[in-house]
Amino acid sequence: MPPIDIPIKRILQLRAIDWIKYLKPECPEEWIRPFKTEYTPKIESRLDNVFEITDPDGVYFVNFEPSGYFDIALPARMMRYRSDIWEATLKEKKGTPHILQAVIFFYPRHDNKIHLLTDKHGEATTVHYTYSVLRLWEQSRQEIIEHKLIGLYPLLPLMSGEPGEKPGEILQQSIEIICNIEDDALQKDLLAVMAIIAGGSYSRKLIYSLVRREMLMESPVYQDWLEEERAEAEARGEAKGKAEGKAEGKAEGKAEGKLENTQGIMCKYLARKFGSKSVNLQQKVLQMTNQDILDYVIEELFAATTLNEAKAVINDGIESELKLKDNND
Repeated sequence: MPPIDIPIKRILQLRAIDWIKYLKPECPEEWIRPFKTEYTPKIESRLDNVFEITDPDGVYFVNFEPSGYFDIALPARMMRYRSDIWEATLKEKKGTPHILQAVIFFYPRHDNKIHLLTDKHGEATTVHYTYSVLRLWEQSRQEIIEHKLIGLYPLLPLMSGEPGEKPGEILQQSIEIICNIEDDALQKDLLAVMAIIAGGSYSRKLIYSLVRREMLMESPVYQDWLEEERAEAEARGEAKGKAEGKAEGKAEGKAEGKLENTQGIMCKYLARKFGSKSVNLQQKVLQMTNQDILDYVIEELFAATTLNEAKAVINDGIESELKLKDNND
């Protein structure tokens, strides 16, 4: 399964309205529209999660940032987003409208607990900047369910519920709620994203006992991600093959490009999730050369919640490669 920032981005594209409604429950849907401006970068925009609210009492903006990793510089990044929005509105002669900014944390380990920037010299204060912080584990699961905020359903397992609830009960309830959605494609996408996100707090064994792997593979979001990764790997392989100037070089380049891409994703994930403690595991990943085994291992790896679980997954993959080589010999 992919890192959480990828599936969250896709769900935001499908159901961003629900995230806005969670931050501003009183805001009618017809007031909400994505913030589009000539200033927005064409390739990768930092303003993708910015929405313009056409309130009759005065236009304002909502900017939310789902945070799927630890970032010590998060406050400075959020201030830069505010600056980008105001730079765009000033250039369009709209002044500096109010901006509601909110950071959404999925797991406690990602909260750096620094959400205020100040600049003081003597008695003068030139900067006093902060934003709203939503920690999912402090938010009410029932509120999301009652208001039918479908776009947030994948987050239900991370939210607070009734005292004494068991992990299996929480996951089962979340699955049942998602399965009541009539849109089949959206239902599968939400299930896949929920399984990925829940992997940061629940055991993969429990998740896979309730959400079958074939359910994930049926998700358009999951398939789109796989297609993107495959296309990038093939493009790199084709470029290498052309440089070698031979048909066999092109074929080898494709295979090698896909292999290196898979290894790179796994190493990047390990580094982000487990830091320097994963260095030895990353070395083991680079020793694996069977693409079919790597494809299986990467799915298992993204469901691992602890370093020991990740070690077990990778060691199983290496053992499978060794057995395969022995059989071929």
